[in-house]
Amino acid sequence: MKSAMRLSRWLVAVVLLGVLGLAAPASAQALSEADFHNLVLTAKTTADHTKLAAYYRAHAVEHEADAKQHEAIAAAASKKRDDDSWEIARAAQHYAEHSKEAAEALRDLAKVQDGLAERAKPAK
Repeated sequence: MKSAMRLSRWLVAVVLLGVLGLAAPASAQALSEADFHNLVLTAKTTADHTKLAAYYRAHAVEHEADAKQHEAIAAAASKKRDDDSWEIARAAQHYAEHSKEAAEALRDLAKVQDGLAERAKPAK
């Protein structure tokens, strides 16, 4: 029981640190969801595509931070020898792997936007 309580406290601390760490990249986006969706559909200029590339990169950073957070959770939980901790470790590692894949896909989208920015018309 004591080890489950310690694990729970440790997981709460890791989650809080991760959430606090995600605040900076999210604010770096400087685009609301509505503005982002509109810009994706209407982007024509170098500036438009550059904004989208920055948005994708900021979002990739969020996913990378999420992956690190869940890798830490998996590592801590895997040190415990009970079934609940094993389940937490397995699920957290699975999520971390998907977060890394999402970050990679977002970086790819940013590269696409960089290429479109090079070919786009400069803003008037």
